[in-house]
Amino acid sequence: MASRRATLGAVPVSSAAIEGESQGIAGWRPRVSALAPRLLVAAVVALFLVNGARYAYETQRELRLIPWLAYDDRVDFNYFYAGAQLALHGEAADLYPQSGEPSFPQGDPIFGLTRDDYARARLLARGNYYNPPALAFLQAPLAGLPFRSALWLFSALSLGALAGFLALCWRAGRGVWEMPLLVMGILSFGLVHEVLIMGHPTMFLLLALGGGLLALRSGRPVLAGLALSLLALKPQWAVLPALFLLVRGEWRALATMAIASTALFFLPFLATGLGALKSYVQFIREASAADVGAAPQMFSWNGFLYKLNGSAASPALIFGLMAVTLLPLLAVWRSRDFYLGGAATIVAMLLLSLHSVWYDWAFLAVAALLLTLRPSRPAVRVQGWAILLALYLASSQSTSALLFPGHHFIDWERPAFYSLTLVAFMALVWMAAVPFWDRAADGAPALAPAPAGVRG
Repeated sequence: MASRRATLGAVPVSSAAIEGESQGIAGWRPRVSALAPRLLVAAVVALFLVNGARYAYETQRELRLIPWLAYDDRVDFNYFYAGAQLALHGEAADLYPQSGEPSFPQGDPIFGLTRDDYARARLLARGNYYNPPALAFLQAPLAGLPFRSALWLFSALSLGALAGFLALCWRAGRGVWEMPLLVMGILSFGLVHEVLIMGHPTMFLLLALGGGLLALRSGRPVLAGLALSLLALKPQWAVLPALFLLVRGEWRALATMAIASTALFFLPFLATGLGALKSYVQFIREASAADVGAAPQMFSWNGFLYKLNGSAASPALIFGLMAVTLLPLLAVWRSRDFYLGGAATIVAMLLLSLHSVWYDWAFLAVAALLLTLRPSRPAVRVQGWAILLALYLASSQSTSALLFPGHHFIDWERPAFYSLTLVAFMALVWMAAVPFWDRAADGAPALAPAPAGVRG
């Protein structure tokens, strides 16, 4: 029989050639599948480098400009500096107004009526200072410096707190190959840069939250409770972490946090007089009611709905979405997965708080750390990084939508869409589903093994 030949058009092709070509194509498949993750990592690194360079330039530019704009709407440090001035002069009791007393935001024409810095500080702080007096007392030494020097010193201290958090990440993530990628992501995270620009103390709270959860992970509950108690400086951030300790039965950490945070919150009111405590509680209640009605600068549900239409949403709808948000959080807590539980607690507290300003969402860095540290199957690990990248990109989109048309000329009431709010909720739902996927894959209960030193 003649040698077998296949004919392609007018060109005879041997079967051996066809088989060789097929083997060559099959050989490419594993090479492509091995190359794809590397290309993805390279693309992510490029994204982080480009964004990091852009945000670093923007941050240093703003920090050089802002000290000359002490009452610019773009600067939150004004409020903290004004509160610190009152504390330094022994008048911290005047931080909180009486019910119905008018307050004057930055940029109000009333500030043009006086040149006296302390008179301006009293006008700015009273009715605009949302924090307990403990924070004003801690920042009082800064008020002994000129505004420009105080802001730059505070910015340097904030960078130190960020460096401390990154050092904790690196130490906790020894052996985790994605840790350099996580550090790059945090350094190029736009909301971290927003914290520095605004002069807000979020960096210190970020360090306290991350350090507290890592201390709990390593079996040091007292240290964990002490670190988490610092969240009482912004009390809305202390509630869900405390409940996280409660549902996990971390009694030593919870007792330490309760005692230390109670002392941190209440003892400064002994210096201001208990009347200031009553004024503070009344002021916070009125401020919370106002945040339900108008919150364009929030990425939580109230801000998402307000910005969507440029007007107040129904309180029933806002609180309904908050109730829905609790469902996946409770599901994650029930799984007793330490890493997912901590990350879900952070995402939920950002969604649920009525006063969840855009730069507060830098707390997502702690959630990213926990998800990166969690031992996971490859498919879940890829999903986790997809979620983190979606949060990263959505934060940029939402911040751009908020700060339109520019940092110093923000159209606060302009309708816009905050994708970060929805992506954060989807991340919470994903975290609730992961333990069930793990159970389906392993044929075992959906309970992740507790890290060393952590019960459950």
